[in-house]
Parts: sequence; structure tokens; C-alpha cells
Amino acid sequence: MIYVWMLGVALVLMIPLLAVFFNGKPTRNRREAALQLHQAQLAELERDLADGRIGGPEYQAAKLEISRRVLGVDTMTEQPADGNGRFLLIATVLAVPVMAFALYLPGSTPHVPSEPHSKWLLQQQAVNTRLAGFITALQMHLATVSPDSVNASQGQAYLAEALSEQAGQITPKALGLFKESLTHAPAGATWRVLDQQRIAQAMGSAGQ
Repeated sequence: MIYVWMLGVALVLMIPLLAVFFNGKPTRNRREAALQLHQAQLAELERDLADGRIGGPEYQAAKLEISRRVLGVDTMTEQPADGNGRFLLIATVLAVPVMAFALYLPGSTPHVPSEPHSKWLLQQQAVNTRLAGFITALQMHLATVSPDSVNASQGQAYLAEALSEQAGQITPKALGLFKESLTHAPAGATWRVLDQQRIAQAMGSAGQ
């Protein structure tokens, strides 16, 4: 039943456009439409002069230009519109709501099933498992190197990043690791920029 109402509303909304085709007024061709436009411009020009929005010289110049355009339009030759395209326009007006309504019919659009939540959970669990394994491996590596070495600095930066990803934010422990890593990071180390960015990010969040 709702589809019938939808189709009815769509057709009703097109009635104003259909009324234009049956208003009983003859369809103007380009020459008649241009003459009517220029006449309206002349009338507006007269109102501007009467209201004092333009001066006499401006009025005369604009009137002369409009008159020149009227003379040019008056020489146009064009076959009068006979309304032969009216039925095509009416058919188009009727077809537009019908075709739009058809898109909402069952089976009219391809069905793309959503990903099951259980599958998404399994994927997240796999990601978390890999991340936890990476954190464990980094912690074991840091236990075997000198705390003030370049290897330790690199491992601390990556461990801090992994801990932040696991927690969804830069934790105090991760922030401490970033600071320790920055202390011993060489000037050209690739992870030095990471340390600086994460420290600044944490400080900015704390200041808000």
C-alpha cells in the first residue's frame, strides 16, 4: 500500500509542471520571448529613472542600447512554435516519477549483504593477537640490549607506538617510552620524528 501512496505523491508533485502545458497560452518563440524581455527592461529603466537611481545621461544611454537590441530582435525570422513537443514533454513528466518510484520496488536494486558482525569480531581478534605478539617480542628485545643504545631507542619508539595503538590513546607508559627513545635517538633516526610527534600530541591533549 505504501508504494501506491509513494507513486501518488510523486504524480501530484508533478501537477504544477503539467499545468504549464495546459494554461491555454500560446507558446512563444525566441523572437517573441526576446521582445518581451526587452520591453520589461525598458519598463524597469523607466522605474529607475523615476526613483532617482540613475541620472538622465545614463538613462538615455541604456535606453538607446535596449532600443538597438529591440530593432535587432525585430528582424529575426522564426517559425512559430506549434506545440508538437508538448506530448513528448508530458510523457517525460509522467515517466520521471514512475521511473524514480520503480527504483524502490523490491528487487529493483542489487542487494549487497552487510558483513556479519561475527566475522568482523574475528578479524579484530586476529589483529589484536598479532599486536600483542609484536609487543611481547619488542619487550623481550629491549630486555637484551643496553637501555642507552640506539637499538633500545628504536625499540622503545616502536613499543610505545604499539602500546598506544592497543589502548587507542597515548598512555603514560607509552609517553615515557617515547621520551626515553628521544633521549638516545640519533639526529637522523627515522623514529626520532615519531617520538617528537607523539610527545607533542600527548602534551597537547593534556593541555586541553
